[in-house]
Amino acid sequence: MKLVPACREDLPLLPSIALRSKSHWDYPQDFLDKCKIFFEEEFTEEYLKESHTFLIKQDEEVIGMGSLLWKEVPMIDNFWLLPENIGKGYGKQAFDLLLTEARTLGWPNLTAIADIYAEGFYKAMGAKRVGEVPSEVQDRMLPKMFIDLS
Repeated sequence: MKLVPACREDLPLLPSIALRSKSHWDYPQDFLDKCKIFFEEEFTEEYLKESHTFLIKQDEEVIGMGSLLWKEVPMIDNFWLLPENIGKGYGKQAFDLLLTEARTLGWPNLTAIADIYAEGFYKAMGAKRVGEVPSEVQDRMLPKMFIDLS
């Protein structure tokens, strides 16, 4: 498995990966429709310039994507696996690659705003829940997770 930096040509693929991953879970269609708009607006050339966004590849096949972003705090800003790759151990491998990348950048820690269905995954990866933040897409609070990179 490897991380490949996303480029401008990959922009149409990024919201598709995020939405397909989100659709794996039991969300109502109206919420997924809002997510589609959100993802299409989020993944722009500007986003690629300010983030470290990667395609996650296994044997040259794209199986997901991940982004590291430091605005107020260093974050895993996006981390999505295509549904057919969920539950196969790829998430742990890809997560470890993102942590290695963040360490290479010299980042001391990472924060992640987890999907409600992903909190257990982040905890299994050693992250600690440190609070909640309001969702940008629905009227719900989302877990705020913290990962110490030291």
